[in-house]
Amino acid sequence: MNLKIKSIHLIVALLVLGSGHAQDFKFGKVSMEELQEKVYPGDSSASAAYLLKKRTTYYTYNKSTGLRLITEIHNRIKIYDKDGFDYASEIINLYESGSADEGVSSIKGYTYTLEDGEIVETKLDKKDIFKTEQSKNLNQVKFTMPNVKEGSVVEFEYRITSPFVQSIDEFVFQHGIPIKKLEAEMRILEYFKFNQRTKGFLSFRPSVREFTDHTIGTNVTELTFDLENIPALKDEIFVSNIANYRAGIKFEIVSLEVPGSMYESYSKTWEDVVKTIYRSSSFGDELKRKNYFEEELDAVLAGTSDPYARMGKVLSFVKQKVKWNSYLGVGSNEGTRKAFKDGVGSSADINLMLISMLNHANVKAYPVLVSTRDHGVPIFPTLEGFNYVVAAAKIGDGYHLLDATNSFTAIDVLPTRALNWFGRIISEDGNSDIIDLMPKEKSSDIIMMNVDLTDDGAITAKFRQQFTKNNAFLFRNLYNGGTEESFLSDLEKENGDVEINGYELKNNFDLEKPIMQDYEFYKEDAYETIGGKIYFSPLFHFAVQENPFKAETREFPVDYGFPWQDRHMITINIPEGYKVEHLPEPISMVLPESLGKFTYNISSMQDKISVRVEIEMNTPVFPPHYYLNLKEFYRQVVEKESEKIILAKI
Repeated sequence: MNLKIKSIHLIVALLVLGSGHAQDFKFGKVSMEELQEKVYPGDSSASAAYLLKKRTTYYTYNKSTGLRLITEIHNRIKIYDKDGFDYASEIINLYESGSADEGVSSIKGYTYTLEDGEIVETKLDKKDIFKTEQSKNLNQVKFTMPNVKEGSVVEFEYRITSPFVQSIDEFVFQHGIPIKKLEAEMRILEYFKFNQRTKGFLSFRPSVREFTDHTIGTNVTELTFDLENIPALKDEIFVSNIANYRAGIKFEIVSLEVPGSMYESYSKTWEDVVKTIYRSSSFGDELKRKNYFEEELDAVLAGTSDPYARMGKVLSFVKQKVKWNSYLGVGSNEGTRKAFKDGVGSSADINLMLISMLNHANVKAYPVLVSTRDHGVPIFPTLEGFNYVVAAAKIGDGYHLLDATNSFTAIDVLPTRALNWFGRIISEDGNSDIIDLMPKEKSSDIIMMNVDLTDDGAITAKFRQQFTKNNAFLFRNLYNGGTEESFLSDLEKENGDVEINGYELKNNFDLEKPIMQDYEFYKEDAYETIGGKIYFSPLFHFAVQENPFKAETREFPVDYGFPWQDRHMITINIPEGYKVEHLPEPISMVLPESLGKFTYNISSMQDKISVRVEIEMNTPVFPPHYYLNLKEFYRQVVEKESEKIILAKI
């Protein structure tokens, strides 16, 4: 599916709008004060800052090219330390659709440094500007400013020309670093009507000026934003996509009207969007193709009548036949037939093929339009709201979600990128309804451990860990992404430099079963001996040692990705000659509306201590108003799990 709406070809012979605009910061005039600045005022932790972030977007017209949307960018960035070097690089996304494509021009840039008290300029060389193809509809132009050092100032300008005059890229007013001065300007022709939607938690309002170019009789509405000292929007733990919460403004096309010439409405419902996608040859037609796979698939399904088993076989067959090329989309790029033949394809190639195969296997299946986590959450009905498609197979009264782009997905286990609130399931007639993408069943991480305390403060243990559902998916991708040697080395470090022996992994490729890892480990300095008494946490290094929520308040939802359950079942063998002097008290806590629970049970009998600790979260996403509840919940978890067992000599 095209990522940009096709360009409009207008016959408006005299439409001309100038591009002149005033600047407070003249390109190339960097001051000594800017270069001497050591830290950002008001945020000494900032590794870099925009001294100026400027954008102007407007329209131009000429007879040869027609109407074009122009965006001019001018950024000046101060680099305070090495962590800020990433901000000396720029990535420019350029979209294309058929014969229409966006272009970038007039790229120029300089790096300014202080050397022996003098300002030294280093020019961005054209050979350091690279263009790469990201997908059929997306190219990127990238450059990194030269000679960047701590204390440097980098400055660059460029101009994007787009035929997609209805599609205005979001005006972003907040980043991961602070902004000293932001200037933004949008000039809208009287022919266009846009909805304007503000994002984020900053308060801003544009100044509005309406004027007429009397030479051509064109009315223009100019929106100007002039902001200063914008704080950084810093990523926090358990945020799916921080860009969803950045301050900014989005323009959504409503209509285009040229008096006496044309009128076109873009006010769409979700049904309009879905029908447009469904009727596309790269989507709806691909769902009907099946003669390229029938013979092979029929052989795979022979002798299998149970619908659930047939669904699993189809999913495995597609994953085996076609590998993902990392291109996203809702429409097939080169066609599902070619992807099947070549053994490689886009996410749409693979999952549209999956849907077609499921239906051929008499398992009723439907496409589900999805916006991936890094693409945001679509609010207004727009063709650009979705960038991914998965399958929904109906068996009985329930739906099962499937995705064949990853070797380790399973029935109702989608890749993390697709776990983004709701999707739109499309029926045969092109109608749609929302469908919850979030898993209903909790993913488990279960640890079983039998521990012996040695005489020198160390412990030895027999250890088993079991993962289910999305936890198993994540584990399999991690384990199979490298060598077992590197995996075990990292595992030893993550567990506080333990020594692992006898490692065994079960069900690595049997995706319908929990994955299990078994091993023995040795850990030094696992407990303390003071005055002849032994002190240790019953969870040892598996205790939650730090509250992940430190901020006083939070404006974003807490997004775990999926509901989960962590369970520890530990047996501790009391050393000979010792007895239990003190055990922590059992406890049970429940979050409001039973959204989460913590239980801590401990007991001793003869020569053993039995520990059962469980944390569960029954929802993948917590709205911000639950943040203080979560923060207090974890405070008590940390406090409880840090309590010590005391063993005294008999």
